[in-house]
Amino acid sequence: MSVNHGFDERVAVQPRSEEVATAQTAPPIATELFVPLVSAVVPETPAVAAETYVSHPVASTSRRRPPWVVPAAVAAVGLIASGTLGYFLYATTGQRDAASHQLAATHATLASTKTELSSAQSDATTKKITADYLTLYVANHGAVQTDYQNFVACDGYSACRTVAQQLVTDLQAFQHARSSANVPPALSSSDAMLGDALSAAIAATQLMITGMDKSDMAKFKDGYAKVAAAMLSVAKAEAALASALR
Repeated sequence: MSVNHGFDERVAVQPRSEEVATAQTAPPIATELFVPLVSAVVPETPAVAAETYVSHPVASTSRRRPPWVVPAAVAAVGLIASGTLGYFLYATTGQRDAASHQLAATHATLASTKTELSSAQSDATTKKITADYLTLYVANHGAVQTDYQNFVACDGYSACRTVAQQLVTDLQAFQHARSSANVPPALSSSDAMLGDALSAAIAATQLMITGMDKSDMAKFKDGYAKVAAAMLSVAKAEAALASALR
């Protein structure tokens, strides 16, 4: 192809009729829709992402807490705890004082009860001693009185000798039991009288037995009279014992 140097470059090239028709009928392109589409397609660079990530907390709209809020909250909690602890200590102290008063009252009651029990025990002990002494007295005194009545009623040597020996044996047993017994203080006087009477009766009965064995009527009569007097003293000791028991 040859170059035509006589061509004027300033002459505009006329479009073809088909292109003119297409340009006239085609709708205009919305440029504002193109920008977001490009932004969505093109990924962000790491630098931009990092900048966005760092700048996000800065963009936060949360309000910073005043510096006095935390100490005030701690002080409030301490005040509440202190008040609660104080009330607890106050209530505990009140309960302790009430328990102390009750304990003191209980100790006083126990002391009084202990005194009463000691007195009752002492009284019971004394009563038991008295009861034991009276049991001893009645048993031995009955045997001696029976022997003496039998001696008075006897009418022969053999019978009177047997009864006299039984009488002295029972008198000695009575004296031994009485001297070994725990005598109540209230009966000490009557017990002393009884001891003297029994000693006299024992000696008189032995003198009477000696007179019978030796056929010595003087000793027999002397012994018999002394036995009667001694038995009378035993009766007087019995009367003193009954008076002390009233």
